Amino acid sequence: MKDEGQTLSPSSFRLRPSSFLPAALVALYVAARLWRLTDSCLWFDELFSVHAARHDWPSLWRFVAADLIHPPLSYALLKLWVAAGGESVYWLRLFPLVASVAALAPLLLLARELKLGAAATNVALLVAAANGYLIKYAQEVRMYGLLLLLTLTSLWLFARLLNREGRARGTLFILFFVNLLLVYTHYYGWLVVACEATFLAFRERRGLGRFMLTVAGLVAAYVPWVLACAGRAGVGGGLAQNIGWIGRPGAGDLVELFALFNQPFYFRQSSADPLFARAGALLGLLLVGLPVVALLLQRVRRRGEGVEGEVRASEFLLTFTLLPVVLAFAASYVLPQSVWGTRHLVVSAGPYALLAGLALTRLSPAWWRQSALLVLCCWLALSGALVLARREPPHVWCAWEGLANSAARDEAGAGDVYAFEDLVAYHLWFALSGSGRFRVVSVKGAGVSEDPAYFLPRDFDAVATANADSLQGERFWAAFRDTDWNETHQPLRLILERGYRPERVYETAAQGQRAFLVLFTRMDGVR
Repeated sequence: MKDEGQTLSPSSFRLRPSSFLPAALVALYVAARLWRLTDSCLWFDELFSVHAARHDWPSLWRFVAADLIHPPLSYALLKLWVAAGGESVYWLRLFPLVASVAALAPLLLLARELKLGAAATNVALLVAAANGYLIKYAQEVRMYGLLLLLTLTSLWLFARLLNREGRARGTLFILFFVNLLLVYTHYYGWLVVACEATFLAFRERRGLGRFMLTVAGLVAAYVPWVLACAGRAGVGGGLAQNIGWIGRPGAGDLVELFALFNQPFYFRQSSADPLFARAGALLGLLLVGLPVVALLLQRVRRRGEGVEGEVRASEFLLTFTLLPVVLAFAASYVLPQSVWGTRHLVVSAGPYALLAGLALTRLSPAWWRQSALLVLCCWLALSGALVLARREPPHVWCAWEGLANSAARDEAGAGDVYAFEDLVAYHLWFALSGSGRFRVVSVKGAGVSEDPAYFLPRDFDAVATANADSLQGERFWAAFRDTDWNETHQPLRLILERGYRPERVYETAAQGQRAFLVLFTRMDGVR
């Protein structure tokens, strides 16, 4: 036996076999999020994030407040990120990816605080690593990776607070600080805080008073942001413009959410893509959802049988998986506008992964548990192989960047660019903003239908808005999309009727559509 004071040589350290599996699962988690990280260009919401980060600090606060829909912290951090590494797609996408990978630390710490054990933690890691929903939001330049990180950090500190009882002041202060960052990242952060208060009120009443003091502190610290948004609420269409298109959720939306929590690797990048991979929703609900239901039924039967540790872990995870969903569902009916959003409920995804790990490793008898884990691993491996072999089609929003670059290289390329959808206008503005040779105009009333979920940012005048009468002058560019070049469809029909002919046509195909950027000139003798 070595003496306590004896120095250990490097050769005396040995990796334990039990450390290989967690390391492999962490590697899978990271690799799945790095895979095809830059295959697609930035899309509308990501452009808004970068646009916000380009503002100076006072303007960033005002610009984001005018948008109303998200607090400013993620945009501020992205501004620092861009200052450090620029605006390449790879560097921008690393921002949410780093946050999502960092979320592994509080996920593992929460598992340890809840005493889940190595087996349950490893299965939870596997479920989280392979989940396509989490992969998607780890690659999107939005706030959802940061929201996941801060939610799991808050839950870990909250669990630690419950386990420390009288030695909780330091933990309570850190929890307050993390929760402050959380609610300044996304409004759904308040659901996490509400769930923590509810858990204390109904399950662990000790410490509720002190926790509510921190909630009062959060409310006070949030007043500046509430005032900033209140001052901008009348700009444009107000909050109804942001979320008025969102329908009130039903039973199908709940099934969809938990199916997404279980679906491996595949995720929907565009509304033109299927929501689920073939049989993905059903298999996920069967392989993972049923064991979760079995665990809950088992714990209800065994509450009085001296398994307090496991009951507490399952109750904790169940609360923070389901209660945010219940609150968001109820709020969508109580409030004037629905606030339902599956992406916002990433706050429930981490606890759900841990609950799934606990459920799958508590199945009995042993042959059922082993069979379920074997089938799960085979299904994940097959799904991963299919995703690796799948060729991603080009997305239609990526067409505008390429077409804009073609126009910028054209020796005739200069002047007004008319778009007939805000979505197209914003993408064109972003692609052409460095050239200084083009003015992008969003034309309304030209007979082109628009998706109400996409509109130009408020307090943003770099893209002009005009009606169809603005189509005038000797020449201009027009950007539109259709299934094909069809002179009976708007807006092409309107432009031709005004006496213009196409001089240059740049086009590309994507997702069953064709995107056109056309230089039109007035025909001789037509005024």
